[in-house]
Amino acid sequence: MPYIYLRGHLKIYYEIYGAEKSYPIILIHPLGGNIEIWQEEISLILKSQKYRIIAYELRGHNRSTIGDNLDFTMEDLANDLYILLNQLQISRCTLIGHSIGGKIAAVFAKHNISMVDAIMFISGSSIPIKEDDLEDSTAIRLASTKGMAAVAYYERQKKYSKEKALQDDRHWNHFKEIFTKTSVDGFIASRKALRTMPQNINKFLRNSDCKLFGIVGSEDDVFLNLKKTMKKEIPNFEFRVIYGEGHWLVLHNPVELNKAIEEFLSEINVPNQN
Repeated sequence: MPYIYLRGHLKIYYEIYGAEKSYPIILIHPLGGNIEIWQEEISLILKSQKYRIIAYELRGHNRSTIGDNLDFTMEDLANDLYILLNQLQISRCTLIGHSIGGKIAAVFAKHNISMVDAIMFISGSSIPIKEDDLEDSTAIRLASTKGMAAVAYYERQKKYSKEKALQDDRHWNHFKEIFTKTSVDGFIASRKALRTMPQNINKFLRNSDCKLFGIVGSEDDVFLNLKKTMKKEIPNFEFRVIYGEGHWLVLHNPVELNKAIEEFLSEINVPNQN
């Protein structure tokens, strides 16, 4: 299996799709996700034959280990991405991040902007989440005492009315299968890492040449509001709202999501990789 090996018994799992010299697109999954959420997007992006895809799994998620450090930060997660791209000799790319994946992309861009042509934030943002919206004591307690399946059921109960991906049994079972492959330590440490998101990234992104796109469900209140703030602070930021969808639209409505991804990819000037 393809891994990068880091200090402290940390190893990061990744997969590569497409021709070796094609332009790279990096997929960064959400907290509680893994590469499996990207099945539809991988198929879509590969159809054009213009791109190579690198998808990887965050610390403590599915096949990636968490390592010895259980108090990692968003900077640490962005550095994992840097080490991965450096090892794969990738000097220019586009980042597509879902939720915490978008935040990792933003932190990475702040430190390595010459490597990033565009960022696509799916149900995510470059802005820290307010403390009230980060309230996670129940989820952390359930993970610690009863495991990830209990957290999945709690998420379903809490977000049922606004999250179509958690309503019908087919999508719910798919969500639960993916979500419960996250380790308890990985889930808790990643939730805590969200509190270390830097405050000043929008000012930096506004003054860069990096193209910025966003996709969000109309029922995903937290990230819809964050995207509206991003638009105020970064006038060139473009985003699309997918109506009737919640935070996990990637699982419930890949058709509409992929239309938006396709539209945004068409706006990116792909550098010559030869």
